Amino acid sequence: MGESPTTSASARPTPADPSDGHPDRWRILAVLCAALCIVVLDNTILAVAVPRVGHDLHADETALQWITTAYSLVLAALLLPLAGLGDRFGRKGLLLVGVVLFGAASAGAAFAASSGQLIVARGLMGVGGAGTMPATLAVLGNVFAQHERARAIAIWSGMSALAGAAGPVVGGILLDRFWWGSVFLVNVPVTAGVFVAALLLVPTSKDPATPAVDVPGSLIWTGALGLLLFAVIEGPGRGWVSATVVGAVALGVGLLTLFAWWERRTSHPLLSPAAVADPRMQAGMVAVPAVFFSVFGAQFVLSQWLQGVERLSPLQSGACFVPNAAAVLVGSLLSTRVVARIGLGKATVTGLLVLASAVGFGAAFHGSLAPVIAAIVVVGLGVGLACPPGVEMIMGSVPPEQAGQAAGVNETIVEAGGAFGIAVMGSVLAAAAGGVAAISPGKLGGPAAAAARDHFTHSLAPPLLTAMVILLLAAAVVWRRTQGTDAAEPVGGTKR
Repeated sequence: MGESPTTSASARPTPADPSDGHPDRWRILAVLCAALCIVVLDNTILAVAVPRVGHDLHADETALQWITTAYSLVLAALLLPLAGLGDRFGRKGLLLVGVVLFGAASAGAAFAASSGQLIVARGLMGVGGAGTMPATLAVLGNVFAQHERARAIAIWSGMSALAGAAGPVVGGILLDRFWWGSVFLVNVPVTAGVFVAALLLVPTSKDPATPAVDVPGSLIWTGALGLLLFAVIEGPGRGWVSATVVGAVALGVGLLTLFAWWERRTSHPLLSPAAVADPRMQAGMVAVPAVFFSVFGAQFVLSQWLQGVERLSPLQSGACFVPNAAAVLVGSLLSTRVVARIGLGKATVTGLLVLASAVGFGAAFHGSLAPVIAAIVVVGLGVGLACPPGVEMIMGSVPPEQAGQAAGVNETIVEAGGAFGIAVMGSVLAAAAGGVAAISPGKLGGPAAAAARDHFTHSLAPPLLTAMVILLLAAAVVWRRTQGTDAAEPVGGTKR
């Protein structure tokens, strides 16, 4: 199986033959998926609550973008360093601490009295999520043998995508009965159950040989992400050529350049340079964020359109995403067969093209509800097809003892992609509408509501077309980077 030398079971002894995997591996997978689902769900459950939060907390479009992206920003900043800590000091401990912090911060978010308080609480939830998410995939890679790992990752990835797709549905159900804080408070009992189950079932594993955490690299990476997100979110309101926005872009790009330089020279980088040089890793690092850029961004703008323009309730808005959740599951189950026939690279490209066609269709026929729902369904199918092979290319490019680092890379790019999707597509929407004020909740419900709603609808095409272009470019890169590698060949399982 390739377990780390220090792996030990907390509940049952490991099997005599490590190639069989941990004896409780399928129950452990259920616990890991539950932990993952609550963290992923929180990325999208807020989507249907955005109009209600904006109204109750008097938050404009810029504040709503910060409320939505604060969580993803902190996740993307801390996933890699915390994944390294888990590998070095214990993945189970990281999982347990992350779950507790996530639950406590969720309770704080539920009772926030201002947009500022909610942004802070969302950031603290991101800290907890940053400990939970990479630990789930690292433990998975540790308890499953190679011949079962692809199937386990497909289930893990499918549950992750399903949770993301189900977020608006769950949020709609809660908002139909309770106040907006319920979308956060629901996490508390779930985290308590996950904590107990993980304490009893999940084995302890670590790799003491893991290098020390790259603190300078982590700080540089965090600064770069924060500055670039600031520029994208604040651009429509402050002006794209304002000194503040231009300065933030310049500093962000400068820090990214410094980050690349530092990672090549430090003795303990956030990810091994050898892994980054692997074409499979490069392909996965392009495909996965492109998928979540499109998914998170589309959910952010479409949820506002469904409630603000189509006048659907939060529950009705969430129900529009039910077929999407089913399509994600179908696509994830099909992905293993597709990979076996055409290989990881081509399977990922297929999913990206399906996803691109869906958002392109939505951009072309966004004037009425039925075409938009059809596009949402096909988006789910594309996500299910693209994510499992994309994740496997990342995980398959490193040895098992670096599973935590690879898991951190995977979740970092998911969150970074999602955060930039919300920021970029939200800002493109605001720019197309003529400014942040033009699509505010007050404008859509004011005296000139009919004209404002019509204007909002016509402004939907640019952000959706932006997502389509990103997906097509990602498909081209994945195709190019996987040619001549084992990711281009049909397989019956994973190759390492």
